[in-house]
Amino acid sequence: MTSISQSMRDHILQMLENNGGKMERAFLRRRLGWRYAILDPILEELEKRGRIKVTLGQKGGMISLRK
Repeated sequence: MTSISQSMRDHILQMLENNGGKMERAFLRRRLGWRYAILDPILEELEKRGRIKVTLGQKGGMISLRK
C-alpha cells in the first residue's frame, strides 16, 4: 500500500480554499497537473476523513470543502 504524503493532501485543500471552497474535479486535476490515478485516491482519503465532499455528475464531479 502506498502512502499519500501530507503535503499532497494539503496542496489540494489549499487549492480548494483559494478557489472559494469548490472546484470541478477536472479543473482541479488540470490546475494541479496530476493524473486522475494520483488525484482520485487522495480525494477518496480526504472524503473519508470528512475534509471534502465529492459530488459526482455529468462533468466528472464537484469537489467542495467541508467546514
